[in-house]
Amino acid sequence: MEKKLTKGMLMTALIYGTISMVPFGAVAHAEDAAADDAALQGFNLDQIVVTATRTEKSILETPANASVITAKDIQDKGYLSVFEAVRDATQANAHTYQEDGGDYGGMMSRIRIRGIDSGTLVLINGIPATHGNYSTVSTIPMSQIEKIEVVKGSNSVLYGAQAMGGVINVITKKPGEGDKKVHGDVSGSIGSRYKDFGLNVRTDIVNVGYKKSWTSDFYNAAPGPNGNMPGVNLLGRQKEEIYADAKLAKDLTLSYGRTHSKGTYQTNYGFGWSDDYNDYKFNTYSLLYDSKETGWRVAAGYNTRSVKARDYDLKYSGYNANLDVQKRFKLNQGKDSLLVGFDVKRDSMKTKTSPTGMYYPWLGGTERKNGYTTYSLFQSYDHKFTDKFSMILGLREFWVNKSENQGRDFQLLPQLQGLYKLNDTSSAYFNIGKSYIMPSADTGFYNGPILPNTDLKPQSGWTYEAGYKFENEKSSLTADVFHMDVKDRFYWGMDTLSGKSILLNGKKWKNTGVEVNYKQKINDNFDFNLGVTVQNPKLQANDGTWGQDTAKYILNVGTNYHKNKFMADLRLFSYLKREQAFYGRDGSYTRDHKLKDYHDMTLSVTYKPTSMDTFQLTGYNLLNRKDFINSYEYYTAPARYVFRYERKF
Repeated sequence: MEKKLTKGMLMTALIYGTISMVPFGAVAHAEDAAADDAALQGFNLDQIVVTATRTEKSILETPANASVITAKDIQDKGYLSVFEAVRDATQANAHTYQEDGGDYGGMMSRIRIRGIDSGTLVLINGIPATHGNYSTVSTIPMSQIEKIEVVKGSNSVLYGAQAMGGVINVITKKPGEGDKKVHGDVSGSIGSRYKDFGLNVRTDIVNVGYKKSWTSDFYNAAPGPNGNMPGVNLLGRQKEEIYADAKLAKDLTLSYGRTHSKGTYQTNYGFGWSDDYNDYKFNTYSLLYDSKETGWRVAAGYNTRSVKARDYDLKYSGYNANLDVQKRFKLNQGKDSLLVGFDVKRDSMKTKTSPTGMYYPWLGGTERKNGYTTYSLFQSYDHKFTDKFSMILGLREFWVNKSENQGRDFQLLPQLQGLYKLNDTSSAYFNIGKSYIMPSADTGFYNGPILPNTDLKPQSGWTYEAGYKFENEKSSLTADVFHMDVKDRFYWGMDTLSGKSILLNGKKWKNTGVEVNYKQKINDNFDFNLGVTVQNPKLQANDGTWGQDTAKYILNVGTNYHKNKFMADLRLFSYLKREQAFYGRDGSYTRDHKLKDYHDMTLSVTYKPTSMDTFQLTGYNLLNRKDFINSYEYYTAPARYVFRYERKF
């Protein structure tokens, strides 16, 4: 075992060392060629973010681990989905069934910031885009995104449930201010396993985007019993995405998003192949009033999700409705601010099988429903003690009503943040907060005969974090240390009297780690970046023992070359020292082996002959590794390429 580990670590070091040396080996030639280019410019710590505090602050002055993925980052790196961009750029754990974060019916891919499952909240323009405790990041065409703000750490005081590991806020491009002309772009991609078509149109009052994509069949996507036969085929996958913003008035915007994906999920457990046809739809509707002049912000959102599976033997659908109202007051001659507000959310789910109940006989062809409503008040006071030192004290009072699968509950959620600006280029901060995760409204719909637990409570926990940030015109560094301690973790037990499954509270989850992100501008043409996460995520089992929950090491290293009309981006993303596989080698539930290390190398080359035309060639999984992308041991897709062309108008 030690020899295998040593060999794997050595291979990883060699790969990362090779990439990190690329820019340095070319410095002399590049500097000569770039002698007359523009002066060096800084990185992105001076960018303004709103997600971390619900107020506008630069990253350097934000008391949290905050980062921004810009529209340029998305294009230059050849990302095909928000899922890929967030996973790579923030060193996030992920649970997925394909690299782009695609969903298959009830099998939902999700980002797991800092390792906690179902603990990452996804927002679109600050409004929750979630349902059933799962936050989808695949409802918006990539070309419609202005930027993605990612804030790690507890944020339940400002955003409520799920914001335990972090928050992802996808901010879309807005209609042009006062520009009466019609702008937009048309694009198309074709590759060895993927193709798409996209169209975006923008005026002074509307912004509309459309994308249709097809993914080639993936045979033997996961091993079968004993690992000696094909177990899963992913076939006929296609996805349609639509997103639109309409400016109704100066501070009033109406938005709509839709994702419709189809595909066939074939399984073989030793008795031949069975088909599971999945038809998945997710819709988001929102109305946002946001006035910087008055300090009022009112957001109403409505999200729907529907799935038809097992040749329509199972159908389930539901909605999440939310209303959020806040008012910001400027105090102490504008140095301080007070944020107060309330929100109301409703999560509902229903499922129905065919009368035969072929695949789900315990449901008996009947319709089942579950849902709950939550109410919250929140307050956040930002006080500036001196020009260098400020603190934020926040509090949320949270109530949830009783429903079929969970009980009535009340949570008091405090948060304390502080930031000390060391000088114009560096700062130090701390962030302490309590957060919570609600049980999903669809809990128990897939676990056979269940016994409702009306005493079930949200799982809650504390996060403690301290960090340092630095930036100048040539480099930037962010580093933090964190500890998460979660109680009342959900787990499935067995009721001895009825013999039915029952969801219970009681187990714990913990994670302690260090995160470091470093960017260096070698010269006008070369950039280098390195991200490292070292953590110890562990989950308490039903018998009280502790086990590793996700990868202990996450690495992200890359280099970027840009010169005139040409740009090349090379990056490598890795999970090291991973958790145990869900199934044993004999196909049982005995966890007898760990997942092997995961490495994904990507190279994207872009050429822009004019300001209106873009040609891009991206290669994925260039090492052609057959790694696993989740604990169920689904394989990565083999080495592949995508060629993309975009024309602006």
